[in-house]
Amino acid sequence: MPKRIRTTLRTILAGSSALFSALLPAACDHSATDPQLGAPAPFYRDVSLSDLENRLKTGTARVEVSIIPGGLVARRVEIEKPDEVTKPEEIRGRITGVTPSGDHGTVTLELGGLEIAFDSSTRFHGAGGPSIRAHAAGHPDHGHKTVADLLARVQAELAAGRHPGVKARRNPAAQPQAPDDGSFTASELEFDHGANHPFVKLNVSAASLTTNTTPPPDAWLKLLGFQLELRVSDRTTQLKIENPRLQGVRGFEGIVQAVDQTGGTVTLEDGTIIRIVAGTELEPKAGPDDNRLTSLADVAAALAAGKTVGAEGKGLVDATSPLTLDAIKIEFEVE
Repeated sequence: MPKRIRTTLRTILAGSSALFSALLPAACDHSATDPQLGAPAPFYRDVSLSDLENRLKTGTARVEVSIIPGGLVARRVEIEKPDEVTKPEEIRGRITGVTPSGDHGTVTLELGGLEIAFDSSTRFHGAGGPSIRAHAAGHPDHGHKTVADLLARVQAELAAGRHPGVKARRNPAAQPQAPDDGSFTASELEFDHGANHPFVKLNVSAASLTTNTTPPPDAWLKLLGFQLELRVSDRTTQLKIENPRLQGVRGFEGIVQAVDQTGGTVTLEDGTIIRIVAGTELEPKAGPDDNRLTSLADVAAALAAGKTVGAEGKGLVDATSPLTLDAIKIEFEVE
């Protein structure tokens, strides 16, 4: 990056985030075009444990924590943009148990043994299906599966030794939940979702982070009553902060309809076009049994073989007709 552009970019960013601008001299490895500068603007910057600690001391922050499957070790911790704290909190993980009781009950996750509660207001989704409410448990919803159908299928999967995934969402509280408080009542439960890729998106404060004077691990991040190890020194855990200047960031999720490897794009069934740009992060495989695909060539091959591929991530909106996004990060998975 030319020195003049880098200096200008540093000056602009300084007013919005001292932490982010302090890290700008590093290479712009995660970037999209900044409309004001016509130059790369980074999506994320690597930060240190002390940077994370200092950021949490300034107030509530939204973190997204990707967790290594089968344990309580963080693979990646992202401090998201300040406006993310008003958006729904999310948990994704592998199901180990379901306990329905009328129009309420719990779904137990492998992740820390966390119990996700649901009630009559919770909306349920199956894979690619419409949403239904828990109070419809005994009544078909215009020909669609009922909540009872979904829960019975999950219980059948568990009885057969399989562990489907679920994503739970809720609206955030005014203040971050106490680290020891393990309660989570879902406003929405989406089944058949990312069993091998657990993560937590939650508002947190400085109370959630405890550093370790005798590592490893270097620190613990306590959320919802369980502790996640942060192993920064051996690079098991990556710490990042999202560029606070990025505008027009939105999430996307859907089934891949087509791939253009030359143009670097995928098109979803709803017509959304996702562009893979220089700074796009493709989620890596978590292990040999992971169904994630890590390149457009892999996605194209899966589609050619008749497989269904889902895409999920977030990006910068570049056009609205059709909706076109430059992917900040994206995850492809064979459904």
